[in-house]
Amino acid sequence: MSTLECLKKNFRNELITKRAELNLSQEQMAEKLNISLRSYSNLEHGISFCSALSLINFVNNCDVDKEKLFAMFEKIINDAENN
Repeated sequence: MSTLECLKKNFRNELITKRAELNLSQEQMAEKLNISLRSYSNLEHGISFCSALSLINFVNNCDVDKEKLFAMFEKIINDAENN
Protein backbone atom coordinates (compact mmCIF):
# COMPACT_ATOMS: atom_id res chain seq x y z
CA MET A 1 0.00 0.00 0.00
CA SER A 2 1.37 3.42 -0.94
CA THR A 3 2.01 6.14 1.59
CA LEU A 4 -0.90 8.16 0.24
CA GLU A 5 -3.24 5.17 0.51
CA CYS A 6 -2.14 4.63 4.13
CA LEU A 7 -2.69 8.31 4.91
CA LYS A 8 -6.15 8.26 3.32
CA LYS A 9 -7.13 5.06 5.16
CA ASN A 10 -5.99 6.32 8.55
CA PHE A 11 -7.46 9.78 8.08
CA ARG A 12 -10.72 8.17 6.97
CA ASN A 13 -10.82 6.24 10.23
CA GLU A 14 -10.13 9.41 12.22
CA LEU A 15 -12.99 11.23 10.47
CA ILE A 16 -15.47 8.41 11.03
CA THR A 17 -14.50 8.03 14.68
CA LYS A 18 -14.64 11.77 15.38
CA ARG A 19 -17.95 12.21 13.55
CA ALA A 20 -19.49 9.41 15.62
CA GLU A 21 -18.02 10.88 18.81
CA LEU A 22 -19.53 14.28 18.00
CA ASN A 23 -22.80 12.67 16.85
CA LEU A 24 -22.77 14.62 13.58
CA SER A 25 -24.18 13.84 10.16
CA GLN A 26 -21.85 13.80 7.18
CA GLU A 27 -23.36 17.13 6.14
CA GLN A 28 -22.65 18.70 9.54
CA MET A 29 -19.10 17.39 9.49
CA ALA A 30 -18.60 18.76 5.98
CA GLU A 31 -19.72 22.17 7.25
CA LYS A 32 -17.16 22.01 10.06
CA LEU A 33 -14.44 21.27 7.49
CA ASN A 34 -15.84 23.96 5.16
CA ILE A 35 -16.15 21.52 2.25
CA SER A 36 -18.99 20.12 0.19
CA LEU A 37 -20.85 17.01 1.27
CA ARG A 38 -19.48 15.19 -1.80
CA SER A 39 -15.90 16.12 -0.86
CA TYR A 40 -16.50 14.95 2.68
CA SER A 41 -17.99 11.69 1.47
CA ASN A 42 -14.90 11.14 -0.69
CA LEU A 43 -12.71 11.63 2.39
CA GLU A 44 -14.76 9.18 4.44
CA HIS A 45 -14.63 6.60 1.67
CA GLY A 46 -10.87 6.98 1.26
CA ILE A 47 -11.23 8.25 -2.30
CA SER A 48 -9.36 11.48 -1.65
CA PHE A 49 -7.18 13.12 0.97
CA CYS A 50 -7.97 16.48 2.51
CA SER A 51 -6.48 19.82 1.67
CA ALA A 52 -4.35 21.64 4.20
CA LEU A 53 -7.24 24.00 4.92
CA SER A 54 -9.66 21.12 5.55
CA LEU A 55 -7.13 19.52 7.86
CA ILE A 56 -6.77 22.77 9.80
CA ASN A 57 -10.56 23.06 10.05
CA PHE A 58 -10.76 19.45 11.25
CA VAL A 59 -8.23 20.09 14.00
CA ASN A 60 -9.66 23.46 15.02
CA ASN A 61 -13.39 22.73 14.78
CA CYS A 62 -13.68 19.11 15.88
CA ASP A 63 -11.75 18.94 19.16
CA VAL A 64 -9.01 16.82 17.60
CA ASP A 65 -5.82 15.89 19.45
CA LYS A 66 -3.48 17.35 16.85
CA GLU A 67 -0.36 15.85 18.41
CA LYS A 68 -1.84 12.36 18.13
CA LEU A 69 -3.07 13.00 14.59
CA PHE A 70 0.25 14.35 13.34
CA ALA A 71 2.17 11.62 15.16
CA MET A 72 0.10 9.11 13.18
CA PHE A 73 0.94 10.94 9.93
CA GLU A 74 4.62 11.02 10.88
CA LYS A 75 4.66 7.28 11.62
CA ILE A 76 3.08 6.45 8.26
CA ILE A 77 5.59 8.63 6.42
CA ASN A 78 8.56 7.25 8.40
CA ASP A 79 7.42 3.67 7.81
CA ALA A 80 7.23 4.35 4.09
CA GLU A 81 10.72 5.83 4.06
CA ASN A 82 12.14 2.80 5.86
CA ASN A 83 10.62 0.26 3.47
